[in-house]
Amino acid sequence: MNRSGAQSPAQLNQTLLPVDLVVAVVKKVKSQPPFFLVSQSWLDSTRVEHLCQSIYFPLDPVPPGSLTLFYGILFYVIRDYLHAGDPDLAHFDLQLSLELCERHFVAGLSKPEIMFEPTLEKIQALLLGVLKAQEETDVQRCWTFLSLAFNMCQSIGLHRRSTLEKDEFAIAEAKRHAFWALYTIDKNISLNIGVTSHFQDHDIDADLYAPSNDPKYRPWDLMGLVIVEFANVQGRVYDQLYSTSACRADDEQRSASIERLSSDLMTVRDKLLAIDVSRGLYADSLHGMAACADFIAYSVLTVIYRAQTHPRDVMAVSSQCYASATAALQSHLKCFTYFRGRQTHKQTEYVNWILLYPSFTPFVIVFTHAITTASTADLALLQDTASSLELIKGLSRGSMHLYTICDAFVRAAQILVNSQQTLTGLEQHQDGSLVIPTTDGPGNIALPDVPWPEDTFDSTMNQADISMFLNGFIGTSRSVMDILSFDPNSDSI
Repeated sequence: MNRSGAQSPAQLNQTLLPVDLVVAVVKKVKSQPPFFLVSQSWLDSTRVEHLCQSIYFPLDPVPPGSLTLFYGILFYVIRDYLHAGDPDLAHFDLQLSLELCERHFVAGLSKPEIMFEPTLEKIQALLLGVLKAQEETDVQRCWTFLSLAFNMCQSIGLHRRSTLEKDEFAIAEAKRHAFWALYTIDKNISLNIGVTSHFQDHDIDADLYAPSNDPKYRPWDLMGLVIVEFANVQGRVYDQLYSTSACRADDEQRSASIERLSSDLMTVRDKLLAIDVSRGLYADSLHGMAACADFIAYSVLTVIYRAQTHPRDVMAVSSQCYASATAALQSHLKCFTYFRGRQTHKQTEYVNWILLYPSFTPFVIVFTHAITTASTADLALLQDTASSLELIKGLSRGSMHLYTICDAFVRAAQILVNSQQTLTGLEQHQDGSLVIPTTDGPGNIALPDVPWPEDTFDSTMNQADISMFLNGFIGTSRSVMDILSFDPNSDSI
């Protein structure tokens, strides 16, 4: 290995997959591309073939970014064929190969060489690392990879139209695909965890990528482009409603931003639903994404309306925020019926890319409304949501963590609603909104003094935790994930 981290063919032979397996996989990719490559439209069969050729028949030492990218791509491709039980690859030990790819992919992302001398291959490898961290609900690792990828994008000018105009069209398009994929993830996570995004719109003038003319791939590209627009709205939600400067805006400015953002959000949602997905590869997954558009849109709309203010008191939950949160949970239940009977890996797809995509905010809003108004309708919706999450809790650490928290909130809500005793420190106005009276002020919300059965809470949450959470959430701009310290590897909230 030289100082830059490049490896010679002799060194590569110690770790590479069997050449006959790779040849078989490349042939399969060309004849029947797996779901991952189709859904991640920045990767096509030709580029996968060229990458494999550069690894197995190198004319020059292989840069570490290319090798890490190779293992990352093969990890996802082999996993898809393994899930599908592909008969053409049945005589290979795909599980063993999958584990080897994962091991070397993770190791490659951990090496110092990945951080130096930015290249498109390293950016793409980091993008795959971001996707994997998202699947594992490892927000900290995801954010770290995003930071590294962003710095590389800046260094080689992927955010600039003038830089990409100098490249051949195919190379420029590959760069645009990688850049905008990172952009969409960055904006989503930024809003969910309540921190400023890396990719700032005022410093970006790169063109969007061109959608494919092939009807099998075009719907995926069109949906990806709409998701970029959606991510732009998410970024503006944080910048205009939750950033430090936004918190200093007056009520008139805030109201104007809320009205504009809510309108733009639903316009993007309508644009996504207008895409004809029927001719696309894996059309069932495209239909599934479209079916879940309302869940994601109403979840973000809940976050937008959470920023509404009240002229006299501190706004806790506006009537529009509550209505959006209710619609979000109802939409989730509709989505769940679509995925419930699917194969396990398709259910996992729903968990990773739909259920865990927006924030936990809608559930918390409905919970707060339930225990403030003793609403049995709210309680029933919370119970139905928790029951749906219980059925898929074993699919990932993220789904287990989400279910555990929701179940604890539902147990508390059931006792409080049944007791008909409500929170102190919140009042319901005639318009349906919940406010904190100015005489009380934030930080004085308390659960009523009711008997709590011993089995109400497990080790992850107790009555004091819920009180602390509500005082940290109601009347503030803090994100739910920030307050809950959303770490699926932790044993506590």
